[in-house]
Amino acid sequence: MSDRETAIIGLRREIKIVRAAVRDLKGQNERWRKVCVMLCGVAGLDSGQFQNLLRAESLPVE
Repeated sequence: MSDRETAIIGLRREIKIVRAAVRDLKGQNERWRKVCVMLCGVAGLDSGQFQNLLRAESLPVE
């Protein structure tokens, strides 16, 4: 096996690892969003109040 083939195999492996990490992070993000929605409901916050809270804590508002 040449160095080029070895490099390509290594890059493919890295791409698979990165894609798996991205999938995991997307799932984690969705779960946190559900928790936020639930907590907003419990606290009685509307979307504007929730955005103000996020800004006050220097968190990203999407």
